Amino acid sequence: MSFTPAEWSLIASATVAILMVGSLHVRVNLFGYCVLTVLISLATMFSAIDHHETSMFYLAGAIALLKGISIPLFLYWIIGKLKLGSDSGAVLSAPLAMHLNIGLTIMSYFLVSEFPVPLGELRTWVGAMAAISMVLTGIVLMLIRRLAISQIIGFLVLENGIYIFALTQTRGMPLIIEMGVVLDVLVGVMIAGLLMFRIQSSFEHIDVSKLTDLRD
Repeated sequence: MSFTPAEWSLIASATVAILMVGSLHVRVNLFGYCVLTVLISLATMFSAIDHHETSMFYLAGAIALLKGISIPLFLYWIIGKLKLGSDSGAVLSAPLAMHLNIGLTIMSYFLVSEFPVPLGELRTWVGAMAAISMVLTGIVLMLIRRLAISQIIGFLVLENGIYIFALTQTRGMPLIIEMGVVLDVLVGVMIAGLLMFRIQSSFEHIDVSKLTDLRD
């Protein structure tokens, strides 16, 4: 079975997301997020070529610049300021979590493999599988990690999965709406970064599991 360049980009991005679950190093996870976001940008560009939609080229550039470069650089800066290294799993070890995520990806394949394939369109089941896999990966990252910045990375991965689903199943929303979502994500990450500084200065850590021990 041959895949189009856009489909290969989506498959590669979902694979990178799964590998992120197998690493506890925050910088490695952030680099993985950068790589998978750039791959999603490439998939958007290839989709724009296939459908002859100029507006999607602008969207691909915005995703690469804002989500693939600006957000990771900002989070790298926060990691340096807070002197963060690795993040121990709160519930599952990294290898076990990664194998769980592989199982969830296989499940998503069987779930969407029977999707109809419109003639001349991007295979819907490929995009749906990558999207569901990435959403599940984001949820797993948010559930098993303890540091607040890891929770942010998990949310960003989940948001990428939602975007992939919109891109492949509906050929995307209007450009102005997509750009608004990208900017909202950028602003949200910056606000979350500032909140992490306040949490660090007040409690001397950003371990979200310890914050549940707080009482009024």
